[in-house]
Amino acid sequence: MPAPRPGPGRLNVFLSHRYHSPAENAYFWLLLSSVEDVSFRVDEGVSFTSPVRLERMIREADGFVGIYPLAGKPREVYTRSALRHAARYFRLELSMAVRARKPAIVFHDQRLVPALKMPTDVRLVAYDAQELGTEDQSSLPTRAANAYREFIADARAAASPGDPGRTYQQRQVGLVISPSNEPVVVELCDLLHEYGWEPVRLPWPPRLHLDSITTLRQCDWAVVDLDDPSSRVMAAFTHGQSIPTLPIASAAAADGSTEGVPDEETLYGDEGTGHRKAIIRWTGPANLRQSFEDHLGVIDEQPRYVGGWKQAAEYFRSATKRSERVFLSYAAEDSDQGAAFSRLLNDRFQHVFDYRSSQAIPAGEPWMEHLLSGLARSAVGVLLMSEAYRSSKYCLLEARELYRAAVEGRARLVPVRLEATSELPDFLEGVQYRALYKRSAQDIVDELVSELAGTRQGGSVTRGSDFTL
Repeated sequence: MPAPRPGPGRLNVFLSHRYHSPAENAYFWLLLSSVEDVSFRVDEGVSFTSPVRLERMIREADGFVGIYPLAGKPREVYTRSALRHAARYFRLELSMAVRARKPAIVFHDQRLVPALKMPTDVRLVAYDAQELGTEDQSSLPTRAANAYREFIADARAAASPGDPGRTYQQRQVGLVISPSNEPVVVELCDLLHEYGWEPVRLPWPPRLHLDSITTLRQCDWAVVDLDDPSSRVMAAFTHGQSIPTLPIASAAAADGSTEGVPDEETLYGDEGTGHRKAIIRWTGPANLRQSFEDHLGVIDEQPRYVGGWKQAAEYFRSATKRSERVFLSYAAEDSDQGAAFSRLLNDRFQHVFDYRSSQAIPAGEPWMEHLLSGLARSAVGVLLMSEAYRSSKYCLLEARELYRAAVEGRARLVPVRLEATSELPDFLEGVQYRALYKRSAQDIVDELVSELAGTRQGGSVTRGSDFTL
């Protein structure tokens, strides 16, 4: 029997917002809390973006609340392309809520209208950024409060005891994989079992009949092999039905479409984030296993839970620091430079893994396991390169793992040459680097933060001449 939803009580919503707009976030959340205080969960974006994780979070929420300001001055003019770029993560999360048919309300800067074309059941409350902080002269508080009351009523109705509740089996994963990739099934099933998931293999060839539809709807999420045209049809079904799906595709498979069969752009759109970016493109069993395990680690990460206004105010303040997880890699001989970078990074980021920090690896815990976990979950790798670094097998292990994550689009790589005479490892030759002997550590960290502000998350391995600003 599906688990029943809880009766009326405190609602739990998914909050979609711009991390680096604490004043706007606090303004709206205080206003909404004056109407009714709810709990919320957020995807802090501490590692690479996982649509499976996001869709599972949104599916579990009673509703969706978006706070979408724009950076810059309140009267600044934006082109349509600039607006779509600024709203790309908003659009990703909001599209998931729309497909899941969740009650949704979005408070957005009115300049974002061209980028937020939404169904009529999504409540869009546009505001002029100049209205913030002028409550006595603006109609915004009244308009926002009235719309929020209507949203709360919708969310309570959707979460009423008469709702059929959960229709899927927790920890059950559907596999739609061609027999031609049979070794893949063995690898994935082993990993799923290891992480506490139950794999459910669907018959081949896949057919959209009652049995397969029922099986997929009963799955917590699904893995779909895009190599075969038949399975791409199933990917279209799971995507449209808001069944969280992790697509995989072999590098040997043609990236395109057969007549009448959807290609990747048709399935997942043409924006440079989200589902298409999260496709696992594998070249062999070992590569697939590692990439799939990385995704499993992110899918199971617990989201940030905020229980009320007091916690919300603390969260919005802390979110002024960047949320990407940073892995700081350096040799023991370079501890002084490492300590300087660690201090600067901790001033700007919420999560920094520094193996010499007392909080990085708890006493008595297996250090290698924590090290590999930190590598897999990191969205930024800062490598302090020196002759001692090149001579350390552990440093090179860290560098290789972070380089692989960057090539796969899951991390940004920032090599820093500590001295003019220090060389990069062979596999990093041609990768752009920073030069500490020409710039300060403060300048390098500031530049990294500025770059991330323009792209949020994502891989970055740029080849070409050495980058020595």
